[in-house]
Amino acid sequence: MKSPINIKHSIIFIILLLTISSCQNKITKKSFVILAISDVYRAEGLDNGKVGGLARVKTLRDQLTAQGKDVVLLHAGDFLQPSFSSRVNKGAAMIDAMNQLDGINHDFDGNMIITFGNHEFDKSKLKYMPMVQDRIDESKFNWLDSNINWYQDEKLGKIHSNKIHKWMIKQYGSIKVGFYSLTTDMTHPEYIASFDNPLEVSKHYVPFLKKQGAQVIIALTHQRLSDDKKILELPKIYRPDIIIGGHEHYRQNEQVNGAWIIKADADALSAAVIEVTLIQDSVSFLPTFIDLDKTVKKDSNVQQTIGNWIQKTNVKYCQKLHQNDDCLNLAYGTTKVELIAEESEIRRFETNMGNFIADTALEEFKLCQADITLINSGSVRLNYNISANSNITRKHIEGMFPYPSDLKMIKIDGKTLKKMLNHSIDMWTANGHWLLVSGIKFTHNPQLQKISGLRFKSNEIIKDTDNITAIVPQYLIDNNTDHDGYDMINEDMILNCNKNGSNLKQLIINRIKNTAGGISPIKDGRICNTLRDNCTQ
Repeated sequence: MKSPINIKHSIIFIILLLTISSCQNKITKKSFVILAISDVYRAEGLDNGKVGGLARVKTLRDQLTAQGKDVVLLHAGDFLQPSFSSRVNKGAAMIDAMNQLDGINHDFDGNMIITFGNHEFDKSKLKYMPMVQDRIDESKFNWLDSNINWYQDEKLGKIHSNKIHKWMIKQYGSIKVGFYSLTTDMTHPEYIASFDNPLEVSKHYVPFLKKQGAQVIIALTHQRLSDDKKILELPKIYRPDIIIGGHEHYRQNEQVNGAWIIKADADALSAAVIEVTLIQDSVSFLPTFIDLDKTVKKDSNVQQTIGNWIQKTNVKYCQKLHQNDDCLNLAYGTTKVELIAEESEIRRFETNMGNFIADTALEEFKLCQADITLINSGSVRLNYNISANSNITRKHIEGMFPYPSDLKMIKIDGKTLKKMLNHSIDMWTANGHWLLVSGIKFTHNPQLQKISGLRFKSNEIIKDTDNITAIVPQYLIDNNTDHDGYDMINEDMILNCNKNGSNLKQLIINRIKNTAGGISPIKDGRICNTLRDNCTQ
């Protein structure tokens, strides 16, 4: 028989449980999941499909859906261009693969929302507008263009579709979610009249979406991390609840004023999964990154679609060259060492492949007395390493150099060189403006965001007044590009040299072919990183 004290305690405990249960019933907890990717140039993934790729994204989406979660798939831009595949099939393969990511059916995917990245506009001439329109027409998902104003041409009209929206409100469970987008203006094609200022767009759409009943507001962006941060530095009434972004190719998870900026790795090497919970009027986000490596099974249907396109693309390319269907397997030569070309390395550190490329360019211009080479790493887009003691094939080189890379010799002074190198290390997150260098050496301190000890390879200190002849890609000085931010140089600096116009890709091919026994480039300490090298300066 229980004592009166124990009975009393039991009654109190039961009352407490009933009270807690009653309170919980009054507190409504709602949630959904964001699955986010960005900058996917190769639908098959990297390293012959061993990691990343859209077939693994589909598997992850299905897994989340099978757990009973409401899932919205967001793509933060860059997929139509540039890649070997897109040069041949104009982005049609990527759209077809993305159309297969619907976890329910293969009709229109209302829970997939993408925005435009700068590489959607690589084909920037007005004559390419119908090609972009075709890709949009073929798509079976939603597009956002909140800050894009399309150009109206008398003959071609303008980009249009009922799949393109300035803003959207979707409902997941009982949560109303508002979406708007921001696209960088670094590429300005002829079929876009203008880009609205991202800050002003946010100041308009955040209050507007709230008035439409949105309880959670998501900005889907393709711009630099520094520009995303500016959005979250606005007064609270103009700030989205979270930014899902792209552009840097390297995973990011930063908070500004308590709000997250989330970006996944390029080529779906990872996906961001964010659990969004709304309790009464309070919203919380739990972000994680899922590595889409070989442990994640590929969805068979998506993989079949991708495989079919790869075969068609390869055959079409080889037929255009009037060669056998397997012409991409042609070996230009071999490598004795592993060639480091994965983007998180070649866009942030000195690598042997980066040195090989820069040194090859400098060697070509030696009779013109060139001092140094400066090549933007964004022009090198293989994004995986080539194994030691293996062939270097035509497919490797075509994937590595998707753009024309005509080289020019320019004259700069030491002060300008220092400005260029400081821009190179700015926003050190695997950005394409990181420079591959030859002929110089320096120390890079990422923590202090500075360079020091800048010298020629002869160990002579470089002074501000020194006259320097530098080899650069035409893109960095072209009046029709954004120079990758290198606005301190231009075409007026070009010097006469009979090697001007040399094609970097062909120079690399020639050097590989002409190196008996295989190439074996090394790191030689030209860029000493204080985070992982033994720097003396």
